[in-house]
Amino acid sequence: MNKKFNLPAKVSRFAQKFWRFTKHQKVFVLYLWALALFLIILPLIKISPVNDLSHSVRLFNGSLFKSLLIILVSVVVLLSWNMSFKFKNFVIWYFGFKENDSLFNFGFLWIIATAFLGIGDAINVVGTTTQTIKLTWSYYFIQLFLLLGLVLTLISVLKHAKDNANKTKIVNVVDEDAMKEVHQKKSFKGLFDEEEWEDDTQLHHTHEHQ
Repeated sequence: MNKKFNLPAKVSRFAQKFWRFTKHQKVFVLYLWALALFLIILPLIKISPVNDLSHSVRLFNGSLFKSLLIILVSVVVLLSWNMSFKFKNFVIWYFGFKENDSLFNFGFLWIIATAFLGIGDAINVVGTTTQTIKLTWSYYFIQLFLLLGLVLTLISVLKHAKDNANKTKIVNVVDEDAMKEVHQKKSFKGLFDEEEWEDDTQLHHTHEHQ
């Protein structure tokens, strides 16, 4: 028997999961939801045909299908990675790389920004020749919003790399000290072995003389 869709229960579970996130995770999840909302509702392109009946084009338009597909898949993957532990565990298990939220988020934001900026460059080229098409203010707003996300995630990547580098240095120092200790023990053992060998030799010569 199929369970009925219980919206209040799902919202409650989502809220409980959200409040368990760290401050950084909460900010990034809210950033992703805002980015998705801006991409859906804000117009990116303004077209002014010869008959003066201008109209706006949003991202969810058939003529922007390839860019839409890249951006939409990337946003869905980012939201799933940051909100679903099952999805994160599946990706880590299937692709075999260690968990690194900052690098993962930066990589997919980079893909979204690349596709989004490509749309703007193409429209700018056409607009300079025809004067009938141009980018809207909301396109530039989303562009700045994306660049802000890239800068913040890049800072997190660098911070994460620095923390790991410090941990590696600590491990190396510990290992180096341990190796020195082992080497010293071997040296002492070698000295004692040599003394024992000399004692055995002297004792053997004594027995021979007797």
